[in-house]
Amino acid sequence: MPTTSDVRTVQRARLTSVGLGALQAADGGGVPGVVARLGAVQSQELHSSAWGVAQRLARPATLAEVQAALADGTILRTHVLRPTWHYVVPGDLAPLMTATAPRIRRAMLSAEKPRGFEHSLLPRRHAVLAEALAQGPLTRKEIRAVLAESEGTPLDSWHLGQVMAHAELDLLVASGPMRGKQATYRLLPEQKVWDEHEAVVHLARSYVRGHGPCRAEDVAWWGTLTKTAARAAVADAGLVRHELAGLTLWADGDLPDPAPAGTVRLLSVFDELFCHDFKGWPALSRDGVPSRWLYAGIVVVDGMIAGAWSRVLKAQSVEITVELTEEPTRQVWAAIEREAERYGQFCGLDPILTRGQVGKGTIG
Repeated sequence: MPTTSDVRTVQRARLTSVGLGALQAADGGGVPGVVARLGAVQSQELHSSAWGVAQRLARPATLAEVQAALADGTILRTHVLRPTWHYVVPGDLAPLMTATAPRIRRAMLSAEKPRGFEHSLLPRRHAVLAEALAQGPLTRKEIRAVLAESEGTPLDSWHLGQVMAHAELDLLVASGPMRGKQATYRLLPEQKVWDEHEAVVHLARSYVRGHGPCRAEDVAWWGTLTKTAARAAVADAGLVRHELAGLTLWADGDLPDPAPAGTVRLLSVFDELFCHDFKGWPALSRDGVPSRWLYAGIVVVDGMIAGAWSRVLKAQSVEITVELTEEPTRQVWAAIEREAERYGQFCGLDPILTRGQVGKGTIG
């Protein structure tokens, strides 16, 4: 059984691979470069996931810069890997979707069958959608109106969501620029056709490059793959096997250099550092974590869970509350203060940092 010291060693290496150790310089590709390095970034929470990308840059990107990358299409937001939103760069979209769309569709069926969702109508609806989007990005409200005009009756929100999800899985559409507070969809150019096994190998290589050292089971979890398929993909991906602390781990070469000792980060909700199969990983906290932290950001020290944080956005400031598992050293608290300053830069607001209990349902 790995010791706490063993786990910390692995986590410090993973901090490096996920881009949270030595932060990326400005000439490393910016926002798209961060997403490309990780393969994909879970992004159902728009503000939080934008911070998850921005904080991996030495000078953190602003929220506006992440939104600009979504607007110009250098990163896309779509349903891929699992039935939830992810950022992905255009060059990785087709292989990741080819690898994961079949299982996402099967997962969607459990909700579609009881509601009588009509798959036979999708080709006609998608043709109408493609013709409308050829004129430029549209909001979901505008797409509902276009389909209602075509069919004579509007779709309810759930059915419209399923139609759009299938359009994403078919590589017909992805995210467009924000229009005020409203998201839009854009029409995608024709995509390269990938062999499914080659696509799964690409997925495995992408995950290990941006998250390793990791296990084949983690590749399976991230990509909604069977463990058998994930193991076969890892074996074919030209990766390097490492035996460490009783774990069989994979990297895309030597183990990454560990992040500097004492590295502290205020992570976004669902940060990619924690996108793996927790059931097979050793515990990353000493005594477990309170359930109220489920929708809070996580404070990590050397990749280990040390607390949670939440924020309240004000007109001129952002109030950041930090709850820790134990009394911090001066060095750890000073690092948290620096992270709060970086978060303030991201928001364009003055950070106000306090200690206290993280509220239920708050998003960090």
